[in-house]
Amino acid sequence: SIVMIVLLGKEERINLYMKAQLKKKDHHTRTAQTDDVMALRKALDRAEYTFLQSQINPHFLYNTLDSIRSKALLEGQDDIADMAEKLAVFFRYCISNREHLVKIREELKHIDDYYHIQKFRFGDRFEMNVFLENPEISDFYIPRMTLQPIVENALHHGIEKSTRKGLIDIRIIENGHDVEITISDNGAGMDLADLRRLNENMENMSETRTGRHNGIAVSNINRRIRMTFGEEYGIHYRSMKDAGTDAVITLPAVDDFSRSAYDLRKEES
Repeated sequence: SIVMIVLLGKEERINLYMKAQLKKKDHHTRTAQTDDVMALRKALDRAEYTFLQSQINPHFLYNTLDSIRSKALLEGQDDIADMAEKLAVFFRYCISNREHLVKIREELKHIDDYYHIQKFRFGDRFEMNVFLENPEISDFYIPRMTLQPIVENALHHGIEKSTRKGLIDIRIIENGHDVEITISDNGAGMDLADLRRLNENMENMSETRTGRHNGIAVSNINRRIRMTFGEEYGIHYRSMKDAGTDAVITLPAVDDFSRSAYDLRKEES
């Protein structure tokens, strides 16, 4: 684990690796061994950095936002107090180390917090609507932090680049044994080349940036979905230049009974 890696000194870890390779004497192997050591050093550096990042105490952020909220309330600045509260809830959800899978209702609550935070900036320049085919759908499970980055893409790379009032629609329906979530915007859209490139990278689970979307964030979401549920699931885009974009997320309908199987698959991966 990262914790055990960091507890050992870096050079000690590399020396342990070298001792394990002492039986390999030929030149070709020694050359490959040198390359392996360099790669190991880089991997350990990344592991240390990741470990140190994980030690940042989120209470500092929460306490600061709570102080801002309290001061705003004392001065009668209710809008600022409300925004500070929503930011605290938003970040708590983002950095929480709780369950990998959460109910769709939790993701929708997170999206609602994000929407109201962005309304402080954009005002009436955009609206967001959510449609559930039936209330029971909100009890199905979805990987944490699936929806918000896609909504953020729709806002910043679609609606912000259009002059008309923006609209984001989130439509969630059952399709056989699957759940289909469509996040639509009426923003700038993509040309055919960008759309094809983005969908190819979704299929290949590779990273790219297009003129319309931050493909790295979307690819990471798509990768998590496919690693958790299988390659038949994931994200597919539809778009038309100057008309808007649909991000279609296909997931299995995971209820309380089937959830444990997917949690186990996540742990094994």
